[in-house]
Amino acid sequence: MLHQEGTSAVMKPIPIGLIGVGRHGSRYLQHLLSIETGGELVAISRRNLEEGIRLATKYSFRFYPDYHDLLADSAIQAVLIVTPPSLNLPIALEALKYGKAVLLEKPLALNQTQGRQIVEAAIQAEVPFMTAQTLRYEPAIRQLQCIAPCLGHWEYLSCVMRFETRPASPEKNTSWNNYGALLEFGIHLLDLVRVLTQDDVLSVSADIDRPGPQDPEHRAHIKLITRRGLPCYLDISRVSQGRVTRAEIIGAEGQALADWTTGIVRRVSRGNETTDYPCPPSATLVDLLRDFCRAIRTGSPMPITAEDGLRAVELADACYQSAQTGKPVFLD
Repeated sequence: MLHQEGTSAVMKPIPIGLIGVGRHGSRYLQHLLSIETGGELVAISRRNLEEGIRLATKYSFRFYPDYHDLLADSAIQAVLIVTPPSLNLPIALEALKYGKAVLLEKPLALNQTQGRQIVEAAIQAEVPFMTAQTLRYEPAIRQLQCIAPCLGHWEYLSCVMRFETRPASPEKNTSWNNYGALLEFGIHLLDLVRVLTQDDVLSVSADIDRPGPQDPEHRAHIKLITRRGLPCYLDISRVSQGRVTRAEIIGAEGQALADWTTGIVRRVSRGNETTDYPCPPSATLVDLLRDFCRAIRTGSPMPITAEDGLRAVELADACYQSAQTGKPVFLD
């Protein structure tokens, strides 16, 4: 049982169905089962029949091998969609037709055409819809936002996400193996630029590398110019061992760096004075789920909308177009 904010009224958890229980979906499952979020996991759908039955038996929730059946379950009020982006469009559109509140794992869609279909359907259905851009919930990023006003006029923004290479797998055509670094995790930085600058992007220039002509990209170097003229540089890759993640704001009155892998935020001021702000790790999915359930219960706007997800996908498409043509792409 949950207590509604500001009152002593007892509120029942929101019944939630989870579609997709792979590596990332399993994290949602464990959080919903172990931590109070305002929601209660009552059903799952996954393609692995044996594992789905095992989980349903162990945790006493319903298992639907076919996601259509989960969406048709009238007892489910909200759905979490944690699938590869090629599946997002049909699942999201059907969930909206059933009037389910939707939390859709990033990226919103495979491309901006599909993303616009989802946004238009969500608006028409008048159903709560949230895009799970979880980097916004990282404590280091939130601390960086707090100290950013102290840096004076911004000269530029630099962001890095370098992930370790994948282990060799004989299954080359399943799950995320068909998607490159830009959609898999670089989409976080495309969203983060808008969050940190509080501005939209005017132009995109990108250089993208692939191991082979038909392979998804494993490296992208991107320059974005915001509408107010701020240069933003993104370094996204999966080409080495180890993980490096950081966002740096370079301002006229100082610099600040946020590293959400190590949980350190550092400010460098005049005279090379350095201040560190330790940021203990936090389960970003828990905060996200709590915001999702709170918005459903109170009828307030979702903190990260379908439109926010679409903006990031539009930037990804612009990156691919710029890399192909060798020219900047200007956004409307």
